[in-house]
Amino acid sequence: MLSLKVDDTGDLVFSGGELRMVSGPEEIAQCCRMILGTNKGEWFLDLDFGIDFSRILGKDVTEEDVRDELTEGMLREPRIQTVDNVDVVFDRAARTVTATITATAINGDIITVEGVEKIVG
Repeated sequence: MLSLKVDDTGDLVFSGGELRMVSGPEEIAQCCRMILGTNKGEWFLDLDFGIDFSRILGKDVTEEDVRDELTEGMLREPRIQTVDNVDVVFDRAARTVTATITATAINGDIITVEGVEKIVG
């Protein structure tokens, strides 16, 4: 599949005045980042798109809560077959949680989504 490339802030990427495109494992990872960065219910065309931010934000959130929600989100991408690893790092002082996720696509490609970060309580 071929998609428009977006940067970490969700802006379209241009190179030499042309829109950049992305394909292969990088495109699947980009789609996964879109899912993980969207609060479930906020995309009016698909209210099931995204993850439930309330399950991963707040003072009483556990590593298991974050891992479960991120895994569920990754599996919403139809080209992801399995989620192989979810590394979660809490920084309570900075009030953030950062995750790195490794998954296997249905075509066997290894997909890595790094730097998924959310602010926690």
